[in-house]
Parts: sequence; structure tokens; C-alpha cells
Amino acid sequence: MGKILGLLGAAIAPPAAAFAFLQTWAKSHPLQALLLLAAYEVVVLGLGFVGKLVGGTADELRNRWKDPLAKTIDEGTRRRLSRFERRYRESVLGSLRFIDLKGLATMGFYTPELDEVFVDVSLVHSDPSKVPSDVLGQARVESTRRFIGDLIDQPKPVVLAVIGPPGCGKTTLLRHTALLMCRKRRRRRRIPVLFYLRDHVQEIMEGTWLPDLLHRAAPPPGWFEQKLRGGSCVILLDGLDEVADQQNRREVSNWVEQQIASYPANDFVITSRPQGYQTAPISGADIVQVRGFTDHQVTRFVHGWYFAFEKRSTGDKSADVVQRAEAEATDLLERLHQNPTLYELTVNPLLLTMIANVHKFRGALPGSRVDLYGEICQVLLWRRQEAKKLSSELTGDQKMTLLSGLAYSMMSSRLRDITRDQIKIEFRSFLRRMARGMDEDEFLADMTSSGLLLERERDLFAFAHLTFQEYLAAHHIREKQLTQVLVDNVDDVWWRETTLLHVARANADPIVQACLDSGTVRALSLAFDCSDEGNELAPELRTALDQLLETAFKPGSDPTMRGLMTRVVASRHLRKVVRTDQGTRVCTEPVTNRIYRLFLESQPHRTPDGPFGGPDKPVQGVRQDDADVFVNWVNEGIAVEQTFRLVRLAELMSPPLAKKLDGLAPWLDDPVSVPYGAEQTVFSTAELHDEAQNDLALSPEIIAVLERIKYAVESRGTLYLNQPRLQVLKLGRFPSGTPYEGMIGQALLRTVHNSVKYPEAAHSGFPSAFGDVVGPRADYKTVALPGLFGDLITMVRDAPMSTWGQATLSGFADVADAVFSRIRPLTGALARELRIAALCLALETDAEHAVLFRELAVGLSIMQRRADGRLPANETIVLATD
Repeated sequence: MGKILGLLGAAIAPPAAAFAFLQTWAKSHPLQALLLLAAYEVVVLGLGFVGKLVGGTADELRNRWKDPLAKTIDEGTRRRLSRFERRYRESVLGSLRFIDLKGLATMGFYTPELDEVFVDVSLVHSDPSKVPSDVLGQARVESTRRFIGDLIDQPKPVVLAVIGPPGCGKTTLLRHTALLMCRKRRRRRRIPVLFYLRDHVQEIMEGTWLPDLLHRAAPPPGWFEQKLRGGSCVILLDGLDEVADQQNRREVSNWVEQQIASYPANDFVITSRPQGYQTAPISGADIVQVRGFTDHQVTRFVHGWYFAFEKRSTGDKSADVVQRAEAEATDLLERLHQNPTLYELTVNPLLLTMIANVHKFRGALPGSRVDLYGEICQVLLWRRQEAKKLSSELTGDQKMTLLSGLAYSMMSSRLRDITRDQIKIEFRSFLRRMARGMDEDEFLADMTSSGLLLERERDLFAFAHLTFQEYLAAHHIREKQLTQVLVDNVDDVWWRETTLLHVARANADPIVQACLDSGTVRALSLAFDCSDEGNELAPELRTALDQLLETAFKPGSDPTMRGLMTRVVASRHLRKVVRTDQGTRVCTEPVTNRIYRLFLESQPHRTPDGPFGGPDKPVQGVRQDDADVFVNWVNEGIAVEQTFRLVRLAELMSPPLAKKLDGLAPWLDDPVSVPYGAEQTVFSTAELHDEAQNDLALSPEIIAVLERIKYAVESRGTLYLNQPRLQVLKLGRFPSGTPYEGMIGQALLRTVHNSVKYPEAAHSGFPSAFGDVVGPRADYKTVALPGLFGDLITMVRDAPMSTWGQATLSGFADVADAVFSRIRPLTGALARELRIAALCLALETDAEHAVLFRELAVGLSIMQRRADGRLPANETIVLATD
């Protein structure tokens, strides 16, 4: 009604008002006035019709949009005013504060905070098929290490697949990444979203979308959706491989790809073990491998671990607490460095955590690696499950019995991989006696989830590392009293580690006796290792081993047995290797004098320049060419399973080795002719001057000649000069009429003339005058390596010479070459004569060659001083293998 009245008012009122003002014009122009009125009324009627039409549509739209618009405004307001992001960050920080130690066999009263002990594992781009799956695996990949902070939160969003073996720190890496993101708000993507895929398989199978999986955080409606659409998140998805069913794993992988496509502005990080990822890869993901701990990272972790425990147990950060933590950390590291086999385990963060826990709360490392392997198996098989309150029909001992039987069966069949059907046959009879409610597939799934047994490919399984297969097989042999199996295989390298793990907790007598009866290199080497690692061994067997060892060094021993024991002794040294950060292996100690003496049996002229120390001390004073020949000797006659080389510079940083290199300079697998750690030696002018004087003072034959020359010069009489008994210098017996200079050379003749300056000096002043004549004018710096001077002999053989120099040079060069090559021993008298000859010849040639002769004189001094201990002869040999 109101709309109609309004329309009538619009049709009447304006024309009436216009007529009142324009009536004179309207009366004089009636036709135009009527037309104008008609046009106006038409417009009013049209507008009325349109208004009615538009008003109805507006009412309809208002009714339709009112509730959604109100809801949108309400949700947006609640999101902005809820302060949920702050609460979410606090919740993440609280839930991830402490390191996860659930399931470790040895635990203390305190759990360290994650920040206190976290060491950022490094990542390298890699092909997933080349990533090792065992807990100690570390394949050689590109050397450039990256950290996750370098890869995420970049201008362009990324999708990372972080691949690594069990215990390598994948989950801890994501947990710590989430912690850092919650603290650092000035990031492109500041919201961490961490969840474990194994906990959401059913929801994912039902098609639940990513924002809906986060309902447990109780966000305001649409909060996560908004953040995901805006590219504000880093999605951290842990454990793709922990989705046990392979078909489900593929479905989860497809779901992840869908989330990436729907929310492409965010970073996605997915972790998995290698085999799990290969069965369900993520399209478009950059593959990065988690690298094992480096030596530096091991040291950082251990020191951080002990400081965290000391700080939390005392509530103090004083200097005493720091000092106590440092002492405990140093003790553990030293114990590990002394035990390369245990040190190798530290490449895996989980195993390192277990080692640190055992050392901290037991006060020492386990008595042997067998004890530690036992604890590792306990943790992986059942202790972690118990800590998570996961029920199982089998006890820990029953699981150990079943898995030990499987390991023994695989060892007997020489298998590293075994099929699902073979495992089911192996387990079936045992499970029927132990657990009626568990079938073979269920038990296999339980063992696979432990990380000790891995599904390497579909329906193909293997132990996480051959070490654990060997340990469990040894456990089975000991429990079932099957020692005869090991006795029958003392020559078989396949059973070697199992044998050593067995004797660590059993009587080694039958095995050692079998080794002695066999008499092969492998068997005898095993016998000595059993003697070292065995729990008990009869005294008479130890005596027999000691007597065998003596044959390698006893002159007159049977050559065949001596050669056999040489290989035994050397091969035992070569097995003491440790893994390096580069993926290679390096011997944990330098070559010993005992082994180098065996090498000298075939290369007697390669005697070290320095004196021999104790038999088990590192050999010192080895020259570069000797080191190269020694490596060839090892590879041709000793090493049968791998090829060795000299150590490389980066490998020297391995702590088990570095601790034993104090003051030593190993030769490197490098064309550089100076060993690592070699330092320059400075020979001062005064020192060289005094040495020249002393040489002449201790050479009575030469002084006698000089006295005859001096008498002849002063008396101008006839000189009758007999050839003295010298090995190099040509003095006398020259043709009649030869001038004095031609008889004794310029240097000695000048010495005669200058001796008048020292009338009161000993030996008629000749030594003092000789020092003035041939003494150097500047200090001489060189690396004290005799091997560097041998090449100078070739360079001086063709030097231009005076008549006396020509007569002397050939003999000097031959004798000096034999001395530097160690074909001829360097006695004190010969060293003096050669040095005097070199200094004299320097005055018989041109300036260029004079320098070389003086260097030869210094080289002789170096060689002599190294032999008597005045200069350190610290060059040694360290072997490594790829």
C-alpha cells in the first residue's frame, strides 16, 4: 500500500507544482504542456514497475545471503579475536619439550629437554634406492651436507622426502623443527603442523582432508583452512613407512599428493625409511637422506647430554657442574675411542643415546659389545613397546628366542634376505607352543615394527644389520649348545663374527683348539681374536698361541710358518678399522713396529730413519717411498678381502685415530711429498758453522794433511803427501807439480791460509778457519726428511767442476747416493767426511750448484740427527680402505 501511495504522489505532486509556476507558459502552449505531462507520467509508471521488480529480487537475495554472511563475519571475528595461534604455539612447545626416551632399557631419573641435547642431523640429496636401510648404514653420497633449516621456509615452497634408516633421527628432526618454528615468528611460513601418519590411517582412508585431521587442536572454525590457503604452514608428516599395509601406504601417499596440490603455497616434509618410501613415493618431492652422526656431532651430543643431566639433577649451572659434566663426557668418549666396534654404533643417534644412558646410569660402558648388542635388541624388540603400554602375547624372552632361531637359520643357509613364506615356516611351530592367539603374519608385523627386522622389498625381509643377525645367531648357539657348528667352520669367514660373539659369553677352548688344528691364516687369526675377546680360555692354549706368535719374529723359524704368522699378525691389525664421515674406513692406529719389522724381512734396506720403539708402538721415521711399498706389500700378500691405501687428510680427523697421532706425521694418499703434521726445522748459521768446525776437529786424517800442506807452504819445501784413508775426499797422490789447490781443493787450502788467525786454537786453528770458509751466510729452513735430498744427487753429478772437484765428485755422489738410499749405513765418521766433501765441492762449482751441495750437507745432518734422536723422526703409516 505504501508503495502505491508513493507512486501516486510522484505522479500528481510534481506536475501540480510545475503548473503553479509555469501556468502562463502552459496556457499559451497547451499542446506542448500536455505532451510534456504525458511523457512524465510514462516515466513515473516505468520507474514504478522497475522498482517493484528490483525490490522483490533484493528481498530474495537478502533472505538468501543473510545467514551465510553473518556466519562468515562471525567466524572471521572469532578467528581474529580468539588468540588461537598463541595457544597453539604454546601447546606445541609443551608437547615437544622433552626428548623421547620411552623404551630404553637403561633410564635415569631425569629426561633432558630436547633443546639441551639436540644435534641437527645433516641431509644430502640422494637417490632413495641408494639410501641404506640398516641402523648402521651410511652409503657414500655427495659430500655437501645440508640442514633442514636450509631447505624449508624459502621463497618458493618445497616438498621434501626425508629418508633414513631406523634410529637415524627423522622423528626427532621434525619435532625440533616444530619447536623452532613456534619460537621464531618472523618466518614466511610460521605455523608448524606435525602429526604421525600411523595415527591417522583410518581417517585418511575415509577421505578426511588435512584441515579436518587437526580437529583435536580445537581451532576456531576455518582457522587451519585459512592458514593453509594463505601458505602460512609447514606440514611435517612423520613415518610414511610406519603405515604397515602396503596398499594403505600407497593410499596415504596419494592423499599426501592431493594435499600438496590443494595447498601448494605451504612446505611439506615427509619422513620414511627407504623401503617404505620406494613402495609409495611422493611425486615431485626432493629426496634427501639423513646422514649418520659425524665425529664432531657425536662429541657435541655427548657433552650436551651430560651437561643436561648434571644441570637438571642439581638445579645448578655452576663451574663445578660444568666441570663434572665435562669429565663424564670425556670419559665416555675415551672409552668409545678405545673400542672402535662400539664407536661405530655412534653413527646412529638412537644407539648413541642408548650408549650414553648406559654409561651415565651404570657408571661404565657394557663389559663388551655383546652386552650392548643385547641391550639394543631388548629395546628394539620389546622395551619400547612396553614403555608405550602396547600389549603383546609374547614376552621379551620369547621374542628373543624366536628371532634368534631365525637368525641362526639364516646364518646356516648363508642368507641376508629371507622371504615371508620362509619366515612363516620358521615361526609356525614355535608360535603354536608359545602364543595361541598370534599367527605368523602378526608376529612378523610386530618384528618389522621394531626396526630390528626390515621388509626390504615386498615380502622380502632382512635384519637391520648383519651385526644383529650374527649376535642373535650366537645367542641361539649358546642357548641350544651348538658350539660344534662353530668348531666346524673356523676357516669360514661367514661365521667369524658369530664365533667371536659366542666366545664372549662362553668357553673358547674347543674353537681355539680347532683353529690350531686347522693352521690356516684365517683360523689362526680367529684363534688370537678369540683369545682377546673370549670369556675363558685354557692356560695351555694361551701358551700355544704365544709360542706361535714368537715364530714370526724368531730368526731361524720355519719360513712357511713364519710367513703364515706374518699374515696373521698383519691381518689382525687391518681388521681394527672404524667408519669415517666420508663413508670410508680407516685403521684405528698407525702401523706398529712389530708389523713393520715383518715387512723388513722382504725389504731390509727400508729401515726407518728413527730408532725402533716397543713392538706395539707406532713405527716412526718411514719415508714416502717406503710407505708406498708397504701398502703394496699389504695388498699383495696380506689383505685378501679389500684393498688398502694410505690415509687421506679428512680421515685423520676420526677421533679413535686422532687420539693416537699426537706428535706423529702420517703419510697421505696424495702426491704431496710432505706428510701431514710435518714441521720445518731451522738450522741457524751458528749451528751450521759449529757443525763444520766439529766435523774437521774429529777428522784427524784430514788435519794431518792440512798440517803437511801448511808446513810446505811456510817452508817452501818439497811436499811429500800420502793418500790418507778416506772414503770420499781425494787428498794427495796427484801428478808431480800439481798446485796445492789441485791437491786439496780451494776450501781446504783457504783453511790452511786462514788458520794463522787462530794461533791459540786447537788443531792448529784448522777447524775454526774451516768454519769461516765454508760456513753459511744465512739460516737454513727445511722439512727434516732425508728422502727429499736423495734427488739432489742426480742434479749435482753433472755440475761444472775444477780439477780437484772432478776427481772428488764421482766418489762423493756414489757414496752419498748409497747413504741416502740406506744401502750403506751412515756412521759418524762417514757423515763427517761426506759433509766436509759437500761443503768443499760447493766452492769448486758455480753458484747454482753450490746451493745444492750445501743442501746435501744439511741433508746428511738431518739424517744423522734423526738416527740418534736429536731430530724427531715422526713420519708414520696409517692405512685406510674404501
